Amino acid sequence: MSFFNRFVAPHTGRGLKLTRGNNMAKTIYPEYQEHIGGLKMSADGKQRFFINIGTVTQSALHHHDYAELSFFIEGTGSESINGVAHRIRPGTASFLLPHHMHKLESDPGRTMSKYRCMFDLPLLFSEYEDPEFSRLVYGIGTTSSSFADFDGDAAERMMATMRQLHEEYAMPDTPGSRHMIRLKISEALLLFVRNATGNDRSPIKDGPEESVKMSPLLQYVHLHYTEKLALEDLSRQFRYSVPHISRSFKEQTGKRFHDYVRQLRIESAITMLLHTNMSVTDIATAVGFDSFRTFARAFRDMKGQTASEYRAMMRDGGSGALHGE
Repeated sequence: MSFFNRFVAPHTGRGLKLTRGNNMAKTIYPEYQEHIGGLKMSADGKQRFFINIGTVTQSALHHHDYAELSFFIEGTGSESINGVAHRIRPGTASFLLPHHMHKLESDPGRTMSKYRCMFDLPLLFSEYEDPEFSRLVYGIGTTSSSFADFDGDAAERMMATMRQLHEEYAMPDTPGSRHMIRLKISEALLLFVRNATGNDRSPIKDGPEESVKMSPLLQYVHLHYTEKLALEDLSRQFRYSVPHISRSFKEQTGKRFHDYVRQLRIESAITMLLHTNMSVTDIATAVGFDSFRTFARAFRDMKGQTASEYRAMMRDGGSGALHGE
């Protein structure tokens, strides 16, 4: 028995199917997964963390309100995050921010083994937040790729970091364990960003220390972007003025607030178009648009065609090869 097979396989999501009438086809919706390794959000607000090594052959389309870092150590297959597919092999890593839509499937006859690390994002950010680190983490999936392929010394270092995280998790009563976990997650994510597929590695310009702590705001946006969300909501929630939040948002993300939210919604819509049979109208509502007209205009602006045209093109084989092949 191999070292990896001695661990319990992780839960894999099953797509939820709802029926609309006896004679109509079932509509497939993405599954929402609430728990981290069986851990519910605690009443005292303590941030959750879980890591294991397990096997997976298939995980249906799902999303959750926590972050997830995976590092694959055996097997091959493919993973899709927000509609972007990537080949999986030993040494591939993927990272999901809250509510990123994703699915996973191994190649026929193969089983994939991976480290699976799940945590509430506030665990990463202490009272003295590093603006650059916040930008890098929340840029994964937008300004940088959701995937990274590790080889050679870089793969060995990432493996060692994940192994140390796993060992630390097994010793919760060790002095400073929570802080060590935070440091090791931070190290793993920085290694991820440096090796991210398609990352142009352009340097981040130095600037003055931001007066607005962006990580709590971005966490809030990622958890609530499918709801009615405005700068005034952030102002009330975090006690900054609307102009100050607006200016800081643009400086730290490179996007205006409304453009950032719109991109999150369209990326979520793309995943539903590709991996569910929900109607375009239902998808528009599900991802947070007030009206179908607003959704249609935003989708065309971003993709250059209607949502129905995009779905038909991709289902007719327009998706091409997986990224990373």
